[in-house]
Amino acid sequence: MAVTKIHRTSRLTLYIGVAITLVVLGLFYLGGQVPAQEKLVADMSQPKFADLLLYWAYALLVITVVVCVIFIIASSLNQLKESPKKTMGGFLALLGLAALLVITYVIGDGTLLNIPGYEGNDNRPPTLKMTDMWLYSSYIMFVITILAMIILPLIKSKK
Repeated sequence: MAVTKIHRTSRLTLYIGVAITLVVLGLFYLGGQVPAQEKLVADMSQPKFADLLLYWAYALLVITVVVCVIFIIASSLNQLKESPKKTMGGFLALLGLAALLVITYVIGDGTLLNIPGYEGNDNRPPTLKMTDMWLYSSYIMFVITILAMIILPLIKSKK
């Protein structure tokens, strides 16, 4: 019964997420352009709903990171009761994620960007380094995922 409820909840969550994403993408691609008098740069294309798309991407990123951290902690606490040695794997994964974020923040570039028409205060070194941190971390996690998809089946087939 609990498994059915978990499947139903996860399926519903997936459908809601996909529906919101499709609506946001539809607004972005089909919502038109910002009126000429409101454009930041007169000769550049500026979709009306670009901000909405960016905020949705940020929300998905934050939700993903928070859920991953919560599941790592919950899994580690459950394993602590059963096997303290296995618990170290969860803590090492959390420590690895934190180390990845710190390392990618440190190697991020804080050089100010030349953005025509932008007068905001987000073009600062800490914000730029944070952006690089998320990009580099995403690239690294993508490569690790692809490698795991290739290598793990080979290891299992040898066993």
